[in-house]
Amino acid sequence: MRVKTFLLLILIYLISFIAIRNNINIFAPYYLIKDFVFLGVSAIGEEVKLDDKVQEGIELELRHEIEELKKLNDIDTTLTDFTKVSATIIERNKMYWFNTITINKGTNSGIKEDMAVISKDGLLGRITKVSKNTSEVKLITTNDVNHKISVMIKLENDTIYGIMSGYDSNNNILIVTSVNKEIEIPKDSFVYTSGMGGIFPSGIIIGKIKEMKKDKYDTSKIIEVEPFTDFNNTRFVNVLIRK
Repeated sequence: MRVKTFLLLILIYLISFIAIRNNINIFAPYYLIKDFVFLGVSAIGEEVKLDDKVQEGIELELRHEIEELKKLNDIDTTLTDFTKVSATIIERNKMYWFNTITINKGTNSGIKEDMAVISKDGLLGRITKVSKNTSEVKLITTNDVNHKISVMIKLENDTIYGIMSGYDSNNNILIVTSVNKEIEIPKDSFVYTSGMGGIFPSGIIIGKIKEMKKDKYDTSKIIEVEPFTDFNNTRFVNVLIRK
């Protein structure tokens, strides 16, 4: 064992002597391994940064595509174009409970007629009268036969349009008509505002489909929609103001 140790020391001494004499870096293998390892780590770090940049690019491209599609389809009333003003319901018409409400915000808060009003759960109605500090909201449950809202049903590969034009207060059901009878629509599909008509921005959730049936002329479907908003107990709302 001692002989092996002595020979190893002699070998190390000779290697060191030759390296110093010929100006050779005996630690080159160490640095070679070190550079190789840290190069891999550095490359990984650069890849992560690249992914972040790619993600930013994807998001930017998506924003551009949304704007392009809005222009292409003449849609300029999506939810991203609006800010929200919070308000409290301060009065209800006891004779026509599902027709109108009064909120505690008006022109002093930037509110105008025909602005959309939403609850925390979905569409509530639109502004019909405004004073300095209060506004009247016509609910989507109103019995006004002229109060119609264009709606859409988003399917996996299609978008179906219809007209919301009535409310059954006994069963808490909104009535959607003029729906293409040829298209199969799954029960429990969600119903949204379509953005057509110039009052309600597109994409406000209204409720989900509960039942479907043919109209009396068998030309289209009538859809019963269960609203998400609790019209009896809602106290706080948001008014959507265009940016």
